[in-house]
Amino acid sequence: MFLVLSRLKTEVHSHCQEQNITDLRQLTPDQLEKIVIKDSIHFPIYNTMENQRETKESKVFNDPIHGHMALHPVLVKIIDTPEFQRLRNIRQLGGIYNVYPGASHNRFEHSIGVAHLAGELAKALKMKQEKQIEQLEELKELKELKKLKPLELEQLKKLQNLTPQDLMELQELMPEDLEKLKKLQNSKPEDLEKLKAEELEDLEIGRVGEPWFYELEKLKKLQNSKSEGLEKLNPEDLKMLQRFKPKDVEKFEKLERLDELKKSLISDRDVLCVEIAGLCHDLGHGPYSHFYDGMFMDAIKRDKKGKADKEVTDNEKWTHEKASIEMFKHLLVQNGLKEVMKKYGLKVDEDGTDLEFIEEMIEKPQDKKPQNDAAQDNEHQNNDASKEVLWLYKGREEKKSFLYEIVSNKETGIDVDKFDYVARDCQQLGIPNSFDHQRFIMLARVCDVEEDRKKTKHICSRDKESANLYDIFQQRLSIHRRACQHKIKMAVEIMLKDAFLLVDDHPDFKIKSSKGEMLNISRANGDMEAYTKLTDHVFERILHYQEGRKEPSSKEERKKEQDLEQAMEILQRVMEGRKKESDLEQAREILQRVMEGRKEPSSEEERKKESDLEKAREILQRVMKRDLYRCVGQAKDKKKEKKKETLEKIKKDLEDKLRKCSPDDKFEVIEVTLDYGMENVDPISKAYFYRKDNPDKGEPIPKSDVSKLLPVCFAEKILRVYCKNSASLRDAKFCFQSWCHENDFLTEDRDRATP
Repeated sequence: MFLVLSRLKTEVHSHCQEQNITDLRQLTPDQLEKIVIKDSIHFPIYNTMENQRETKESKVFNDPIHGHMALHPVLVKIIDTPEFQRLRNIRQLGGIYNVYPGASHNRFEHSIGVAHLAGELAKALKMKQEKQIEQLEELKELKELKKLKPLELEQLKKLQNLTPQDLMELQELMPEDLEKLKKLQNSKPEDLEKLKAEELEDLEIGRVGEPWFYELEKLKKLQNSKSEGLEKLNPEDLKMLQRFKPKDVEKFEKLERLDELKKSLISDRDVLCVEIAGLCHDLGHGPYSHFYDGMFMDAIKRDKKGKADKEVTDNEKWTHEKASIEMFKHLLVQNGLKEVMKKYGLKVDEDGTDLEFIEEMIEKPQDKKPQNDAAQDNEHQNNDASKEVLWLYKGREEKKSFLYEIVSNKETGIDVDKFDYVARDCQQLGIPNSFDHQRFIMLARVCDVEEDRKKTKHICSRDKESANLYDIFQQRLSIHRRACQHKIKMAVEIMLKDAFLLVDDHPDFKIKSSKGEMLNISRANGDMEAYTKLTDHVFERILHYQEGRKEPSSKEERKKEQDLEQAMEILQRVMEGRKKESDLEQAREILQRVMEGRKEPSSEEERKKESDLEKAREILQRVMKRDLYRCVGQAKDKKKEKKKETLEKIKKDLEDKLRKCSPDDKFEVIEVTLDYGMENVDPISKAYFYRKDNPDKGEPIPKSDVSKLLPVCFAEKILRVYCKNSASLRDAKFCFQSWCHENDFLTEDRDRATP
């Protein structure tokens, strides 16, 4: 070994001098193959170099939730980009910071936490897969098993019903004893009773010195219960029985799936892709997180409803997940990170499967509709061909479908994104957290699930954890009830929405796109260069905008400001009586130059924009002074939950009645939803669990088997009304109470008012 290492060192040193290489970590696999003997030492040495390189380029982050987190070099490169650093200026909980002083955390730290947890879960699943394959490989290597033919394997499967005690009895038998036992099969139980000790000795069965009645009981047991198995036993089978136990026989069937398990094994590439998806899943959030893609964009869609143009179409299709994918693509191009990803083995070129895989984990591909009538007919048939069509993903094959459940699980909502934000939000809000995500990661494993007449792979948890999994959804509900849907928080965000809408078309708040076009706040999400500049800072820009005037930025603009000040000084001298004809002429020339470069709002449209800007500033000043919109009240429908279209009509009817009661005021009726994340569906009903005695098979657990104390309803909707002028609050409350009584809505007692 020493000689091999010495020779290797000499050859590597010589090659490095020829290629001008100063660091061994610069060596590629191809270079190593040229200079290193192709033996067992080659790859360990190279792997050691790779590990040293990753260790040097990776970074450790100290997080208040997850402690010290070591991130892969590719993740570090992504973090150190302007597009990702933008997340430092987007609050995780939006307007909640105006209610809870501790809710100051941002999307930046949440995204890093999700990347860490995604890697932890993927690695934990991989480790369990490797252990499972290792056990089957050991079984496959048994000498006896290699000799087995299909028919012999079937015989062993039939012996699966033997109990450990039966096997112990059979293992004591010699081949010649087997023939004697077969003769006993035709004997009746009463014949066995007649056997004497001497006759048992003639049979030469058993060990010397044992009581004869023990041998008799043994014979009776074997004769009564195992006649079918004994018929097929032969001396070779007995030898195998000396080696195998019942649990080994159970594994024989799994050996047939060994190749399938290897194909579904999580690779290092898979782990890295999952971590990148976790890191980049929130790149598309706008100012104040869900406020932008929720309340603000919904208002934009309502205002432009009915207009047929590209802007309206783009707004209808836009989601923050789509924006995350576009920002991820933009980030890679702008910072040249594709080469970095290739360096670490990811496929990003023509094939590009890893990039597609990352994007698909951020947002599920849209369902593909059949192309023709024949395809529509086939869509409903439960055959293998139709099942293949239903697999929408391109990044990974269906055998690795479980990987799509790690970052964003669209089926159950149990994913690392939720693990991080529940733990992080609870800590920042001061709300106790009852869910332990580390326990879930420890117990999770990939199992086969019988689904739609075929086997699919899902991430499953232990059956005993079914009740505990409800904790994460109850915790989410608690956060929404106490913080996300807080009355004051919603009032603040309604005011932000009103202010942003007022300045959306203002020229001074438009953002320059990559094509040089100036985009509104609502349209900046369609161009990633412009969207990178859109953060929570828009609040400060509106608030501190000086009377609609832009600060001088260019040299020419600063010169105009200086000219204006000089003209004002001259005119001041004129007012003080120290006037000269030359002074008046000079002031006239200066003012003319200044006015040529400055345009006063001349058109009605421009005057309206300036007026809207002033109104927006007044709204934000009210937020700063805590002069917020007031909550008139909230109510629940006593009857069955209404459809979305019906609710919209109800909201419009209520707004109309409130306006009639208080014509001088403006009202906002919003719909508050409290649920477990999947509307009125029990999320655990779609989850799968494995049992201790069968850890490779997943199956659903009925809610009745979990607990009788679980909720029957998993969602409720509340109508909440805000008035924008507190002077009319009393009249509005009485009007709201009257409307609720007429429409069979239940209000809170503290909302009651008298005329």
